[in-house]
Amino acid sequence: MRLLRLYNSLGKKIQTFKPREGKTVRLYTCGPTVYSRPHIGNYRTYIFEDALKRYLIYKGHKVLHTMNITDMDETIMKEVKKTWVPYKKLTAKYERLFRQDLNALGAMKADFYPHASQYAGKMAEISYDLLEKGKAYVLRGRVYFDLSKFRGYGELSGKRIAPRARRVLKEEYKRKEAGDFLLLRPCRGKCKDCAGQKSMKAEPAWNVQCAAMGIGTLGKSMDITVGGEDNCFNHHENTRAVANSLSGNESSAYWMHVRHLKVRGIKMSKSKGNAVLVPELAAKGYSAKMVRMLLLSRHYRKPMEFGMGRMVKVKDEFQKMQEGLKRIGKARGRGSAGFEAVLLQAKKEFETAMDDDFDTAGALRAASRFICKCERLAGEGALSAKNARKAMGLIRKFDSVLACLPI
Repeated sequence: MRLLRLYNSLGKKIQTFKPREGKTVRLYTCGPTVYSRPHIGNYRTYIFEDALKRYLIYKGHKVLHTMNITDMDETIMKEVKKTWVPYKKLTAKYERLFRQDLNALGAMKADFYPHASQYAGKMAEISYDLLEKGKAYVLRGRVYFDLSKFRGYGELSGKRIAPRARRVLKEEYKRKEAGDFLLLRPCRGKCKDCAGQKSMKAEPAWNVQCAAMGIGTLGKSMDITVGGEDNCFNHHENTRAVANSLSGNESSAYWMHVRHLKVRGIKMSKSKGNAVLVPELAAKGYSAKMVRMLLLSRHYRKPMEFGMGRMVKVKDEFQKMQEGLKRIGKARGRGSAGFEAVLLQAKKEFETAMDDDFDTAGALRAASRFICKCERLAGEGALSAKNARKAMGLIRKFDSVLACLPI
């Protein structure tokens, strides 16, 4: 069996993948903050993560997958104040829409969906443990992580942190800022200065959430952590600092980051006003499978430019495959003595692409070439019913990973 190789953000190089424990893979993927409906730029990351998971299963691994749901966050509270929608009603609505879109896009369910609100006590415990280990300190009733006590900070993002980096006072801070970051703050208005006590009445910051939920569901030793490129710095840097400081070991062996989906060179985002939603594309005649095919049509480490022209091309390719598969299914020709070699070559091309840092774009091209080849053989009368069944079996195997082929 060919070896799977992936780009590890920790170390900035391609490495051979090897799980820590036999054939079991512990996978952590950063989920949504449920204050609005995710756009297709967000889903580029989620759908790549799904294809990664599916290919690990294809390779014979057992995958234990956690995707967190951030339902306790300053962004959410800003939306509550803006819309006057009650907190629980708001988060429940957008979590439901997220799951609805994810299901439509063919994503497998995770094994665990921890909610930040359910792990508040665990986050406080972790923060107090860091205090006891001398990795954190209390200042004006707030608990901060002491960056000077974690020498590996910056290794994920490649950023050099100044020796006297200033303290970061806000939970959400600008991407370029680094410094001692917030872990806990007193409950505003009710429990002044409680962060220095084991009272569990403090509010945990976002910086400690993923560490708590990852450890709580998968343990202290994960295999792969994945998120969008924005997560690398500072969220994943902070998560790694917290988790590693607790255990004294590397919390995740591999870290992966998906590049942005852009519109005219600008990152797709709600704040930029260029966000495109799955239902909007559905209303224009583009199925969820077509959207998924689009999102997998470029390597995850390359930025993708979105435009309706690109969507049209994907739809044309999808329909071309659809027609090809119909012709293959109806094939009743004489058969081809060399068809086994055709099958083996297609399988090799598909797996070579996926083994090369999960190149879903290359895997899609391999599947498309195979469908075209089989369609041509069917047109020449050289594809028997038996050949066709084998071809469709292999295509279904490819789709167990891609989940976007028209079958």
